[in-house]
Amino acid sequence: MLDSAAACKEYLETQDAASIASQIIRDEALCRAQKLPSLLAFYLPPSNTSLAEAIASELRPESAQYSRSLKMLQYSSIVQSIKGYLDQMSHQSRLEKLPSDPEQENFTRPSTADIETTLKVLMFYMKGDTKPEINATTSLEETVVALNSYMEASYPGQPDNIPKFPIRQPIGVSRRTKKCYICQFILVNPHYQYSSLCKACGNFNLASSNLSLPENLQLDGKTAVVTGGRINLGYHTALRLLRCGARVIVSSRYPRDAEVRYLAEKDSMVWSQSLKIVGADFRTASDVFYLVEMVRDILRDWADNNIAKLDILINSAAQTLTDPVEKEMQALQRENKLLIQGSGSDSKLLLDNSNYQPRIRGGVQSSRLLAPSQEEQSRNTDAVHRPSTCAEELDNTTTRLPNSNKSLEFHDAPQTSSWMQSLHQIPYEDVISAHSVNTFVPLILIRELLPLMGSVTAHTSVPNKPAIPLAYIINVSSREGIFESSSPLSRSKNGKHVHTNLTKAALNMLTETEAGPAWTKRRVAINSVDPGYMSAAPEIIARGLECPIRWEDGTGRVLWPIAVGEKGRPVWGRFLKHFGAAEVDVGVGR
Repeated sequence: MLDSAAACKEYLETQDAASIASQIIRDEALCRAQKLPSLLAFYLPPSNTSLAEAIASELRPESAQYSRSLKMLQYSSIVQSIKGYLDQMSHQSRLEKLPSDPEQENFTRPSTADIETTLKVLMFYMKGDTKPEINATTSLEETVVALNSYMEASYPGQPDNIPKFPIRQPIGVSRRTKKCYICQFILVNPHYQYSSLCKACGNFNLASSNLSLPENLQLDGKTAVVTGGRINLGYHTALRLLRCGARVIVSSRYPRDAEVRYLAEKDSMVWSQSLKIVGADFRTASDVFYLVEMVRDILRDWADNNIAKLDILINSAAQTLTDPVEKEMQALQRENKLLIQGSGSDSKLLLDNSNYQPRIRGGVQSSRLLAPSQEEQSRNTDAVHRPSTCAEELDNTTTRLPNSNKSLEFHDAPQTSSWMQSLHQIPYEDVISAHSVNTFVPLILIRELLPLMGSVTAHTSVPNKPAIPLAYIINVSSREGIFESSSPLSRSKNGKHVHTNLTKAALNMLTETEAGPAWTKRRVAINSVDPGYMSAAPEIIARGLECPIRWEDGTGRVLWPIAVGEKGRPVWGRFLKHFGAAEVDVGVGR
């Protein structure tokens, strides 16, 4: 056991880098479980040695191949985190015996007391008329099987061969102690730019995000589509693509407001000629297909040979929180004001898409992606726009639409946002719009635009040449779309925002299903990316809590697969979290 300096030094001298890396990963897992890791972290070589570099290459093989600086940052981060955990443990805890290997523990020689207890148990069952039935003719093997079966029936769900180890709480640590957002170890010394990240993870975050900055990523000649590009993540992603030299088509419910925002950027004169904005409300089917047609037209205009070609598709638009009707009306009034103010001038960014008009809640029902038939419409209207009638959880303030398609009438919005609502509180209208925006639209765009991406004659591997993707599709997802590793009672879900959880899970399945064919047939790399915790529900913001990262950090995560792909390190078919550094099993719990 690695519980002394001599043992650790001998281990480092006799084991290869892969074995040492495996031990470090085990220690990291023990720290997360608040158990006792080995003392190996205190004796690992410094990061400037060849052994440290070899170990770092084995720790995270997939991300280690991209750059040495990222690889060594990960190594330092893990080692420092384990050291910090051990430093905070009590002296008594460190002196306790390390957990034994389960396989060795099963074959430890029993003591005299153990043998006496075994004999008493066997005599009890042989003399008594109880289960399991054991007598003098029962073989030893049958006896063991019978006792094991009895134990499993009496104590269902107890795992086998799992050593019971006391959970120790480091000194001064409580459940509310702040942890680093990325490595999840206790935050002792925060990074100077990120109060929710440790120093090593903060440096890793900056270095990884810098891979997609204009000085490191050149996209001249590339074309891109970014949905939901008026504000927040979509806006910052489109801006970075433009500054990297790409031509970008942005969709937005409020295109004129989006134009004002882009032109307000100080360097807009440099890239404004490379930007086109198309109005589209993804709660309406006709707008989605109109966007597809406009994208094809723009790409043909941009192409030298009049053949539409798309290099990057980023499905960033998302329906997470449904805005109150009052907020949508204010946005609509601003849009109309901008239309009047700019009616006498030619916009360089906006297209002449006079067919598009912003609408409250996406407009009338008949144009929705999930519109009922004419016979069903009058019967289903109220049901579609009200929450469940479960008695104790009914919320009477939900939005409703009348049967008429000519006018819209709304009640007050619910007191709480849909992010904080349970299954029986979420209005069906929110459920439908979330699926339309988050799932159906990405599916439609990938289906319609994938033929414009990559090449059917491409080969995924060429001898002596890096397999650089010909095109990229990024589905912006979140952890809410995967099973949690802890338990169904995880705080990240726990009966809340089930409608968005459903849509993100479906989006991840879209990635997993189509990534293989897209790569092998067209060399298009499709990935789902969790951009991180950059925004929160109004109820959380009202409590004064800050998000651990910013929109620029999320942008770096979204564009990371493109940045590494352009360096000849293709990533496809993955759910990526923290620049691929966090190992995520989307099927945990199945």
